[in-house]
Amino acid sequence: MSDKLKKYLLIIGFVLLVLFLGFLIYWLFFREIIPLPFQNIVTPVNNANFPNANEKPPITNLNGNENVAPINEQILPALPPVTGEVGPTISPFANGGLTDYTTLETRFVSSPTLAANGRDLVYYDKTDGFIYKLITETGAKEKFNENQFNNVEKATWSNNMAKAVFEYPDGGNVVFDFNTNLSVTLPSQWKDFSFSPDGNKLAFKNIMLDPEERYISIANSNGSDFTEIQAIGEKDSDLYVDWSPNNKYVALYREGMDASRSEIYPIGFNDENFASIRVEGRNPSFLYSPSGNLLLYSVFNSRSDFKPLLWFVISDTASLGAGRRDLGLNTWASKCTFATETIVYCAVPRTMEMGTGYIPSLADNTPDDFFRINLTTTNKTMIARPIFNTTVEKLFVSSDQSKLYWYEKGTGNIKEIKLK
Repeated sequence: MSDKLKKYLLIIGFVLLVLFLGFLIYWLFFREIIPLPFQNIVTPVNNANFPNANEKPPITNLNGNENVAPINEQILPALPPVTGEVGPTISPFANGGLTDYTTLETRFVSSPTLAANGRDLVYYDKTDGFIYKLITETGAKEKFNENQFNNVEKATWSNNMAKAVFEYPDGGNVVFDFNTNLSVTLPSQWKDFSFSPDGNKLAFKNIMLDPEERYISIANSNGSDFTEIQAIGEKDSDLYVDWSPNNKYVALYREGMDASRSEIYPIGFNDENFASIRVEGRNPSFLYSPSGNLLLYSVFNSRSDFKPLLWFVISDTASLGAGRRDLGLNTWASKCTFATETIVYCAVPRTMEMGTGYIPSLADNTPDDFFRINLTTTNKTMIARPIFNTTVEKLFVSSDQSKLYWYEKGTGNIKEIKLK
């Protein structure tokens, strides 16, 4: 076979192979599939076998048995019980759990106090310099007085809300009478004011340049009839001016005994020699009961991990210092309020770091829960955990014990929670 013939055969064979592969690809992937024809077979049905409209046809189960109950007559198995945790219940009232509350004032206000009616609140708004009364029932507010007091740093109110002392950043002091609309400027060296229960007199520290001339003093609310009561000297930080509701004491003085204990000396108006009250700690915070016969206080020492611990004691002169009890709550007396002589409400930090007694600002952002304390039995009950975290600066309770109000630390807002 010649080379030329071999070449022709190879070319022909290659062409045939290409044709075969092309046909194979067409057959497998591109040819149209034509379905086989089929015949519909219809079996005639005798109309006589249809049930009438009022007759239920028999139902046949998978085994061919008839007389199975219709589906709407069968008893279906019960659904399995729901498992998993149920979300917390939020109550509109303080019943011991997660509790809703209302923000009554959203602006940053200062020096709030309970109004004379025991229901509404009065506060100073530094934004415009006016004093407002907040009607808690409706949430509306109105001017408490038409006078404007610009740049007040602190306001101290009389119990009957008839007078107030306004302290200014430059050291100026003004006492204002809301009944007469008259104001009197007080000496700038007077500080730490406290009204007498009837609002007619003032107690204060008279801090002169010379420590030997510094005294706790009293005067009429207009600044007249000034009287020195007790020398202060260098003990300013250990003296707490607070005119007691029973008119027995003008101030309390703390003196350290050792690293863990202090003695509290009530200071009277006539150089009385009252017994001291021994307390387990230092840096006290005080709150009198409405009659002045009980004293709620907080102190700290090493046994409390230097956290403030709440106590109370009899402060009546006849049994002064008796009945001292530890209430077992880490909070400050300044975060509490008396509802009656023996019922107290307190804001208690949810957690507290060791050493917070020395550095109270450690708890500035710690959320508070609300507790009710019965001083007769010393029983304490958590009545509410606010739905949103809040830290209390000052606490108030309405006279009918239906609501708690608080001044919120950091925001200066006023909030309300319902007790009943």
